[in-house]
Amino acid sequence: MDHQESEKDSAKPISDSNFSSGSGDLSFAAYIIGAAVLVGAILVTISMFVNTNRILQHIDSGSGVAAGTQTAPAAPSAAGTQPSTAPTGPVNITLKPNTPFLGSGSAKVTVVEYADYQCPFCERWYTSTWPDLKAKYVDTGKIKFVYQDFAFLGPDSNTLAEGSHCAADQNKFWQYHDYIFSHQQQENTGWATQDKVEALAQNISGLNSSQFNQCLNSGKYKQEVLDETAAGRQYGVTGTPTVFVNGTAIVGAQPATAFEQAIDAALK
Repeated sequence: MDHQESEKDSAKPISDSNFSSGSGDLSFAAYIIGAAVLVGAILVTISMFVNTNRILQHIDSGSGVAAGTQTAPAAPSAAGTQPSTAPTGPVNITLKPNTPFLGSGSAKVTVVEYADYQCPFCERWYTSTWPDLKAKYVDTGKIKFVYQDFAFLGPDSNTLAEGSHCAADQNKFWQYHDYIFSHQQQENTGWATQDKVEALAQNISGLNSSQFNQCLNSGKYKQEVLDETAAGRQYGVTGTPTVFVNGTAIVGAQPATAFEQAIDAALK
C-alpha cells in the first residue's frame, strides 16, 4: 500500500517551476541561433562588399581591365578584365623622336600598342597575337611598331615601365620588353618590386646591371612613364591592351586576324 502510494507520488505532473526552467533553456538556445544567423549575414555582406570593391578597383584606376572593347576571350585571372569599347574616331598620336620601334621607320602604317607589363591580357596578346603580326608586317618592313606605357595597375607597373626605359639607355628595350612579358607573374603580388626588377634584368644578355640599377634607383624615367600613361588617357585608352593602327584603336587581346584586317586596309 505504501509502496503504491510512493509510485503515485513519483508519477506526479511536472511542476510549473520545472516547466519555466525548460522554457528558459529553449529561449536561450533560440537567442544563440538567431545571433549566429545575424553574424553570418554580416560576414556575407562584408565579403560581397570587399569583392565588389576589388572589382571596381580594376576599372581604369587599378587593374588589367577597363571600360571598353570588342568581345574578347575569357579572363585568365579575376583581375584581368579587358576593355570592351574602343576610343571614338582616329587619333593623332605624338611620339618622341627617340622612341624605340620595330619595323620600318618610313612605313606607311604605324601601329602603337598601349600596355601594362603586369596586364594578363597584354601577356596574352604578346604570346598569341604578336608573333603572327611581327612575322607578317614587322619583319617585312610593312609597319612601324611602337610600344607605349599605360602603367595603371599599381606601383609595380610603374617600376617595370621605368625599367624598360633604363634598358633602352643601353639599346636593350625590346630584349627587356620580351623578357618581362615572357616571365610575367600575377599582378601586384610583389614579383615586380624594384629589387625583383633588378634581379630580372640580370638575365638580359648584354645588359649592364650596375648601370641599369643606378638608372632605376634614380627615378630617372618616373615622370616619362607618368606622361606616357597620361597621354594614353588623352587618346581614349581606358584599359590594356589598346592598339592603334594609324590612329584607329583596336582593344583587347583579340586574334591576329582582327589586327591584320585593319593593317591591310591601312596599307591599301
